[in-house]
Amino acid sequence: MLPDLEKTVAADRRARKALDAAQREAEELRAQAQAQVQAIQSRLQEDLAALRRTVQEEILKQAEAQAKAIKEASERYLQALAEKQAARREDAVAFMVFRVLGP
Repeated sequence: MLPDLEKTVAADRRARKALDAAQREAEELRAQAQAQVQAIQSRLQEDLAALRRTVQEEILKQAEAQAKAIKEASERYLQALAEKQAARREDAVAFMVFRVLGP
């Protein structure tokens, strides 16, 4: 019976060693997976930041183009108002001269 007990104890030791090795391997795999997840998250954050910058730049360009168009339209409108004012001033002066000097 002693040899059977020794065999059982030896098998138990082998099983424990195999279990320990499997646990170490599982821990190594978990650590590798965690590192990969962190690397992927980091890359995705960088990609998101780059995309955000691209979108912000595009929005800024559009806003600048709209602001330029509004400015140009405003300048044209103000120029037209100035021309109308000048024309009315000339008409007013002519009317006053006519009223003062007569026909």
